[in-house]
Amino acid sequence: MTIHRTLLISYLLISLASALLIALMIFAHVRNILRQEIEHKLESQAITIMQQIDTTLFERLHNIASWSHSELMQDIRTRDVDKRLSQFLQELYSEYEGVYQQLFVVNQNQQTIASSHPFFIGKQQLMTEIWVQTKLKQHQFRINHLLRNSNYLTLSTPIDDTFQDIQLGRLYVHFNWQEIIRLLDKSVSGHSSNTVYYSLLLDEEGWVIASSSNLKNKISPFQSMDKEFLKENQSGAFEYFAPFIQQSVLVGYSRSQGYRTFTGLNWRILILHSSDLAYAPILKMWHVLVLFVGLTLFLGAIVSFWMSAKISKPIARLAKSTRHFMEGKPIELPPIKASTEISELNTQFSEMINNLEQSRRDVARVAKLAVMGEMAASMAHEVRTPLGILRSSAQMLQRDTQLSEVSLEMTEFILSETKRLNNLISTLLECACPRPPKFALYSLDPIITHVSELLRSQIETKQINLSLQFNHHDTLITFDKDQLIQILLNLIMNAIQHVKVKGLIKISTQIIEEHVEIKVCDNGSGILEEHKQSVFDPFFTQRQDGIGLGLTVVQQIVLAHKANIFISDNPQGGSCFHVQFQITPIGLIHE
Repeated sequence: MTIHRTLLISYLLISLASALLIALMIFAHVRNILRQEIEHKLESQAITIMQQIDTTLFERLHNIASWSHSELMQDIRTRDVDKRLSQFLQELYSEYEGVYQQLFVVNQNQQTIASSHPFFIGKQQLMTEIWVQTKLKQHQFRINHLLRNSNYLTLSTPIDDTFQDIQLGRLYVHFNWQEIIRLLDKSVSGHSSNTVYYSLLLDEEGWVIASSSNLKNKISPFQSMDKEFLKENQSGAFEYFAPFIQQSVLVGYSRSQGYRTFTGLNWRILILHSSDLAYAPILKMWHVLVLFVGLTLFLGAIVSFWMSAKISKPIARLAKSTRHFMEGKPIELPPIKASTEISELNTQFSEMINNLEQSRRDVARVAKLAVMGEMAASMAHEVRTPLGILRSSAQMLQRDTQLSEVSLEMTEFILSETKRLNNLISTLLECACPRPPKFALYSLDPIITHVSELLRSQIETKQINLSLQFNHHDTLITFDKDQLIQILLNLIMNAIQHVKVKGLIKISTQIIEEHVEIKVCDNGSGILEEHKQSVFDPFFTQRQDGIGLGLTVVQQIVLAHKANIFISDNPQGGSCFHVQFQITPIGLIHE
């Protein structure tokens, strides 16, 4: 697959993924907000209707309580012979037209003494199951169980004798249950024609005792609701699948809180709204989001074609130039007018081609230098012999007492120069053919102390402050003692040569994981970052009188010991040479 096609597909996938992600985030966020808004509205409706029901029940109970204390109620003793009490009940029935279906008073024998409907006077009141008992202030009330298909709710309160501490009878009212139905219908009315709301009134046990008219044929009275449908909270909202209408609904609910001194009957009101209709605006918004995704993908495709072509063409041109280079054909890379990165890539590629050409030439030159190195190693052995003869001859001439001062000075020159040449030849031989190390187990700290003593005179000459800091363990490592001494001599001598008078040299050891590290630091002029990789090359030196072979020998010995050496900057100025040796498995010898 070409880079053009890869970039094109990548850009298209990124555009599609971004558009889908944004669309889904918007959809989820708006859906959540809409749901919260609907649930809050349903919850508020449920609380309002429940308060209206509590208020209605409070008013009815308050009416009954005040009527039961009327002086006319004392006519129970005379069995209401003058019909004053019945007349009073008829007036109440007319005054509260439609609120009460019947009002009547019974004596202690449950016989009707007075009634708003004369037909029932003298009838025996049938005892029905008591549903709820409650009170309003000091007044006790009974609410008989609501009968199936009944249109009224029976409320009653005792009638006390004014003169004796006894009960004369009870006042009963048949409260028109349609008043509650009208409140439930009111809660689901007033909405647009394309929305459907339902309302249910449940008693304390979770039985349906009333519902809005649009649920009349869908749920039967006194049907028990699913326990999962009911909540223990005072109010709230949730989503539920309602089996009686066979659809998912959002439910707002509220529990009776009472009104004033009326504590309520612990009933619950449920306001239901179809989830499909509630989320209908979301579906419309989803269509808009799909259109947005399509438009984004179309624009992304246009941008992807342009961007992939702009990026891939310069890279394809570089690939073509690379093939020509590998085939040995002459190439010329013109400047590319593209992004900064592509232009930089073209520039770096041009430099790489030039460096490769230079490397080809360097490889040939290094091969020649390698041959010359072998020849130099061979010649070093041949040169050392005549140097020894010259040195011996000069020493013999010095014994002649007849020599003039000029001749003696000449012999000194011969001795010093032959010594310098011999040292140079020895170093060349060590570089060309280093001696294999003779490993043995040694303690590191005494060797470092010994080497520092060997160089004590040179250190004191420059008034250098030498600091030795060893770790708290006497560490044993395996190495060639003579070669380690040579490493330390070269590193410390290198530090002595680079520090100024009264300079500072610090030699320390420390344990780093499974290695022991020797660190030689100085506060000299330091090593430039670009020179750190070259200091170990043969004949590289920063001193005018240097040969440039000391650190090369150090690196060869370190590699022969399978150790590691590197350079870091000294925070106090100058450089630090780190040499890391593997700790011998014997471990550490504690002091």
